[in-house]
Amino acid sequence: MKMFDVNRYAQMYYQNIQPSPGNDYPRLKAWEFLYEYIWDECRPHWADLINDDQIDTTALHIGFYLANWGMFRGSSGLLQNSNLDLMKALAKSLFTGKGPELLELSLDDFAAGSPNLVYNQKLLDEVLGAMEQLASNVSWTDTLKTKILMGVWGECPALDRFYIAACRDLFPRLPHITAASGKGLTALAGVVQSMKFRPLTFKTGRLKLSYPTARVMDMAMFNYGLGL
Repeated sequence: MKMFDVNRYAQMYYQNIQPSPGNDYPRLKAWEFLYEYIWDECRPHWADLINDDQIDTTALHIGFYLANWGMFRGSSGLLQNSNLDLMKALAKSLFTGKGPELLELSLDDFAAGSPNLVYNQKLLDEVLGAMEQLASNVSWTDTLKTKILMGVWGECPALDRFYIAACRDLFPRLPHITAASGKGLTALAGVVQSMKFRPLTFKTGRLKLSYPTARVMDMAMFNYGLGL
């Protein structure tokens, strides 16, 4: 395995989130807006995000985040085949059923040897699979599904082309590392354990929420892949 300074690359990414002269409203900050909205302690129950008073706001937050992160372009079909009602359906899928159970887990719960590992892996697979049932004319790619979970959960990396390029360069023989699945998250947890690194403590701007470890890895791998 190549030497990989996670904190260096993550710090580079984090700097691009901060407002700077000529870039007062950095695009990459969109993740923080959604993550803070979802994890705001003023809503103690997951169902609060999809009640009659909140569902439109939740759907708009998710939709804007996905648009900001490029998911309404390309071949996903979201631009041509979706509206706010799909974002509402997506929100209901995420915050009912198996979704809330998954959201209570962290990357550590997917590490080899952790209690209930097989169950946790299956749980993630089921939540990912449930998204695919929402609209048959939308292409539910691994990139789209993992970007959704990155936004609302933070414990799953977004499997875009730069992240995948980094994985293939850094861990060319590691099974499942680029899979959108419970086993894929276990592979990432194994990488974190093998590196034995202490992630830098990044905080969101408004609520000062700590960035999850998987999000820090996502940032670092994205920036590494960007340079390949």
